[in-house]
Amino acid sequence: MSVAQIWQKNCRLVFEYSVRTLLLRKASWAGTLAFAACLAILFPFAFGTELIQKAEIRHGAFWAINEFVVALSVARLFSVESEGGMLEYFLSTQAHRSALLFGKIFYIVLYLLSVQVPLLLMWVVFYNVPGSVVASLGTRIVPLLLLFNLGTGTIGALLACVTARSTARDILMPLLFYPLQMSVLLAAVSLATLSDPNVVMLAGTSEQSWWTVMLGVPVVFLALGVLLSDVLFQE
Repeated sequence: MSVAQIWQKNCRLVFEYSVRTLLLRKASWAGTLAFAACLAILFPFAFGTELIQKAEIRHGAFWAINEFVVALSVARLFSVESEGGMLEYFLSTQAHRSALLFGKIFYIVLYLLSVQVPLLLMWVVFYNVPGSVVASLGTRIVPLLLLFNLGTGTIGALLACVTARSTARDILMPLLFYPLQMSVLLAAVSLATLSDPNVVMLAGTSEQSWWTVMLGVPVVFLALGVLLSDVLFQE
């Protein structure tokens, strides 16, 4: 078996085990979705029905809710696996460290998407999203979610490795996560508002610059993950 085939097998094993763990712990996914639903319902009451009709507020509210859900999910996804002891088993078999990292990142991307799709439907219903914006969901917002999740997953996975042995990890990880995450969030909000013809206030930075951020963050952090994978998992 070649090195590439072994790498793919290790990556697939981590991904498949993570999916099986999620299926066994359905309450974790359902609880995250319920939290997202509560936020989607409460935000219109906080802003008021008139203000929520403004495109900037409407899109900003969706991405703010999405960020709350992401912050809740990313740190928990590694802890669920560590409770099962399977990550330690993979490390003891001398599996490729970068394959473990990639498998977990791809799992995070799909896990978040499985919560975001129902959230997107709730957003359309509760925020009275116009038909022109709904038509752009497949061409702009869904690809944005995939890139957002990929950037978020790489940042979260690397920080989870860095803070794995730290004291007060639950406090330290959000402090490190949010500053790195802000560029991805701002890019996603700016690009999403461009899909709405009713937007009055647009960001001063060009659309191409925001796409560069959305594409650049995953590339940079994935490259760091590959280069530092042996160091990150050495313990």
